[in-house]
Amino acid sequence: MVKKVLIILMALSLIAVLGCAFTSKTTTTPAPASIKKVREAQINKAWSVKQMEIDLENEMTLTLILKDGDKVDGYFYVEKGDNIGFNVSGNSLIYTSKPPDADTKNITSDRFSFSASQAQGIAYILTLNTSANASGEHGKATVFMEIIYPSTGSLSIPYGTK
Repeated sequence: MVKKVLIILMALSLIAVLGCAFTSKTTTTPAPASIKKVREAQINKAWSVKQMEIDLENEMTLTLILKDGDKVDGYFYVEKGDNIGFNVSGNSLIYTSKPPDADTKNITSDRFSFSASQAQGIAYILTLNTSANASGEHGKATVFMEIIYPSTGSLSIPYGTK
């Protein structure tokens, strides 16, 4: 009798363990971007220039704090990888990169320029992301980016990455 009870308990525990192992879903969070500042400079004390090399695995955001009327100029190009997304937003979407023509589907470079306005607020978010494939997995890309903005503004780069 004791032997039967032990066998039943072992069988139930084995079923419970195997059942949990087959039904549990494990998710992995994508690794954040790795940012390397290539160059930083001041131009006539009025402008700041930052050049960055970004190893992008999913999405990365930069935050620019600007005053009303400040102008920002910049560009990026993909060094490795084949397609990324880029947009600039304040209180609403200001700019989104699009393929250069109808024949090209991938975005591998773009130039952007915008002026800060009181209607858009003081914080501007620049977002880079890799495109997801059919199964929803994001690829990897290495992007070179240069941003020129007034020295009175500030650019926040995420820390604690990779």
